[in-house]
Amino acid sequence: MVMFHGGPWSPMIYGMSYLGFYPELFHRFTLVWWDQYGCGTNYANDVPPTIDVHDFAAMAVDLVDALHRRYPDRAIILNGFSFGTYLTMHVADARPDVISAVINVAPIMNMRESIGNFTRSVENRLSSAQRRQLERLSEGTRYDPYLSRVESLAARFTHGFSYRAPIFNGMLLRWLLRWFTSREYGLSDVWGAAMGLLPPGRSPRFARLWDSMGQIDLWSIARSTKIPVLYIQGDSELYVLPDQLCRLAARRSSVHYVRISRSGHIPTRRAWKLMEQAMIDFGVDVTASGEDESR
Repeated sequence: MVMFHGGPWSPMIYGMSYLGFYPELFHRFTLVWWDQYGCGTNYANDVPPTIDVHDFAAMAVDLVDALHRRYPDRAIILNGFSFGTYLTMHVADARPDVISAVINVAPIMNMRESIGNFTRSVENRLSSAQRRQLERLSEGTRYDPYLSRVESLAARFTHGFSYRAPIFNGMLLRWLLRWFTSREYGLSDVWGAAMGLLPPGRSPRFARLWDSMGQIDLWSIARSTKIPVLYIQGDSELYVLPDQLCRLAARRSSVHYVRISRSGHIPTRRAWKLMEQAMIDFGVDVTASGEDESR
């Protein structure tokens, strides 16, 4: 099971620091961890300013190709969180004969649609100054400044980001603390893990990367892939509205859907336990059916 974290450049929930953090998954699957190029254990000072989301997708394909060459007879399940679900779906689309299944937790689909979801969720809560600020940003030539601002407003006014306030979300605090307590991370790796949040990572130098998020649209892959895909999300999610994925699952037999009550994009401890069990059940079923077909 290959774990793809969110971001870009945000190795939280999944990433190298979480080696050994999920015993229930570890006892059932061989987990493969990877920090994206430019963050965490793969932090680098010389990341080119031309990098964008397509480069991360190509790296993810390269990683899976290497695993398949080394373990050609092993089933490969992709498990992505948030931006990591962009990577899982592109790998699945590029290597359909190699991938056994995909698990997408707190998925993204179309980031332009996400902006609309965020905006509608807060439009009745905004002050006049906030409205004017969003109008100015929407008229600009860049995608990311508007997304970042409307995301922050949605996190403030809705349950879409964290159902509980982040300071009261014990699971979020445990995930962040892991950066500092993991044997896999030194201080430079902790610095690298925060690249998606810190000024060096969000500087104009990497405008191409952050603006390329606006090009993400996974609906065509989601509607055409024959690989079993499990989507897991909270019922307060805004990146993709829950009813959209529910309808997708109703139309396609290869798509499975689990909705967790009282949860947003960042799961609470209770929600995570339910999500983890759904992953295990799905992964066990997929690998068992694959073994039956190979006999």
